[in-house]
Parts: sequence; structure tokens; C-alpha cells
Amino acid sequence: MGTIKTIGVLGLLMLSFACSNSDDDNDSPETPSTANLLISGKWYLESKTPNDFSACEKNGSLQFHDDGSVEQENYEENSGTCEATDLNSATYTLSGSSLVITFGSDTITTTINSITDSELSITDSNGDTIILDKTQG
Repeated sequence: MGTIKTIGVLGLLMLSFACSNSDDDNDSPETPSTANLLISGKWYLESKTPNDFSACEKNGSLQFHDDGSVEQENYEENSGTCEATDLNSATYTLSGSSLVITFGSDTITTTINSITDSELSITDSNGDTIILDKTQG
């Protein structure tokens, strides 16, 4: 009888250790990667330090795509009217916090300071900090 109890207790112990609470792993959502946040929508110019953007320039945007392409749209005042002036296509590479954008023969190297689903902060090679968000203007 003692052997049966021992086997029964060992069996219960093995079952209790074999079971895990996998619900704990699913309670918090997975944090999106920098690459996924970068391509999550259109990023509009919000502010720049030093020399902030004009209200019109804040309509300018960057849209990153998962194929390594990016579109840049610029706006400028023209006789009192805010107009789209350029739509440029470029490529980009992302390595850690380094974001390199190449427009033809021009290369812009930036560092991503922070990125969330609604705000992107970068510093360019001149030391200017640029804040972009998902709200136009």
C-alpha cells in the first residue's frame, strides 16, 4: 500500500510541475519594434530645436514603408498660401537607433532618440532635434 501512495504522490508532483500558467505570458501586449513603429503611419513635422518649423512647414511629412522606401512631402508659404512644394522618394536603412535616409546622392544620418506609436524624436548630424507626430499641422 505504501508503494501505491508513493507512486500516486510522485505522479501528482510531476503533474503539478509540468503545468505552467501560460496566461501570465499573454497579459501584457508585445512591445512593437522600432521598425514596426516607424512604418505605422505618416509622421508629420512638429518641432525642431533650434529654429522651429513654421505652421505651414508642419504639414510636411515622412512616410516609411517596410520595403525600405520613404516618401517626404514638403510644404512652404507661397504668397500667403501654404502649398505642397516637393514630394521626394528615398530609401532608408535602420540599424539599432541609427536611421539613414538616402535621397539620390544625398544622405541624411539621424539617431532615433525615442519612438512611440504617436511620437518620433530624432537628432540629425547637425545636432538638431526634430520631433514628428501623427497629427498634420
